[in-house]
Amino acid sequence: MEHEVQTMTFKELKDVVSKLEKNQHVNDKTKLFIDTGWDSVQEIDSEAVSVETVMAFTIEDELTKEQFKGYSLIEKAEKMGADGEEETVIIIRNLY
Repeated sequence: MEHEVQTMTFKELKDVVSKLEKNQHVNDKTKLFIDTGWDSVQEIDSEAVSVETVMAFTIEDELTKEQFKGYSLIEKAEKMGADGEEETVIIIRNLY
């Protein structure tokens, strides 16, 4: 069985931003965080967003033999055994 997360597109992000702009509780000073699943949320630095190149790879779980798709930055693609097309994406860096 192969697993792949449906990655958000820039158009979908713009739709989310449009909805947020209509929310009365959101304004220009509202902060952005990522919920990492731990006990706290993580801040997003204003310089953490960039445009970069990635390649897709597939990895197999050694125990279950399930296949999982992922992406790697181009400079780490060979290490990950990436074999997909190069793709331009928006990256939000996890700074911790």
